Amino acid sequence: MEKQTNIEIDMRQVPPGYVYCFNGECQKHEECLRYIVGQQVDKGLTVAPTVLPTVLRLRSCPHFQKAELMRMAWGFDKLFAEVKVKDGPVLREKMRAYLGGMGTYSRYKLGRRMLTPEQQEHIIGFFRKKGYTEGLEFDHYVTVYDLDH
Repeated sequence: MEKQTNIEIDMRQVPPGYVYCFNGECQKHEECLRYIVGQQVDKGLTVAPTVLPTVLRLRSCPHFQKAELMRMAWGFDKLFAEVKVKDGPVLREKMRAYLGGMGTYSRYKLGRRMLTPEQQEHIIGFFRKKGYTEGLEFDHYVTVYDLDH
């Protein structure tokens, strides 16, 4: 994946109990997600699980987490722009079932939740199976750190 250091992290996406790192002396700190997230910690945070500086004495850090980026998406208007009227309801129902219902579908449509690359491919697969090959893109994309790997 591409390397970027100016990606802002939505701290609400950081899992509870996530272990932060502040060891700037570590040789791998620039590519470690724990360090990158630690640099963006909310100012109101006063205590959190942390990799201690004693790890610097080890040959390699057992807590190293490679920073990887992924392209998230939301919004469905572009996907449906060229869809035939008869196919629209069927495709929407498939998407709702896949995403977990009408409420969840709406959250992805409005951008309150973002689709992972895997979810994007799965949804685009619904359109391909119906014969659509052009304009298969979502309304919005953003590149974020993968906090779940």
